Amino acid sequence: MAAKSGEMRETIEQAAQAGERFSELYYQTFDKSRHKMSKFYSANATVLWNGNVVKGEPDKLMDFFTNLPSSQHTLHSLDCQPVTDQAIPGHKTILVIAEGSVKYDGHKVENFSQNFLLTVEGTVWKVASDCFRYIE
Repeated sequence: MAAKSGEMRETIEQAAQAGERFSELYYQTFDKSRHKMSKFYSANATVLWNGNVVKGEPDKLMDFFTNLPSSQHTLHSLDCQPVTDQAIPGHKTILVIAEGSVKYDGHKVENFSQNFLLTVEGTVWKVASDCFRYIE
């Protein structure tokens, strides 16, 4: 029983480290190198951004992200959890929940919540699902 507990603790720690690193890179890229955003997403990812659905085709994702105004994100909280193997069979999966504030040029500061389902592709974590919502 102790071995399983140790394995679970290690899995949780790995998820936390991967989720924290992903979030750091994701929001830095979003704010400063938006043209690279499609590299974060798997080929069949789904993005739900304040009610707008974008399927994971890289060209569609690039068009969507590059058409948003310049931004500055500030994270207030982050939670990263491993997800069971049944979520995406055969792949390690992490749920990342981020909350913070974002300022888009020409707009007021808005609070937001964003949930990512990350899956490993080779040695890289990719977004399988992304849901962004303003918190009103």
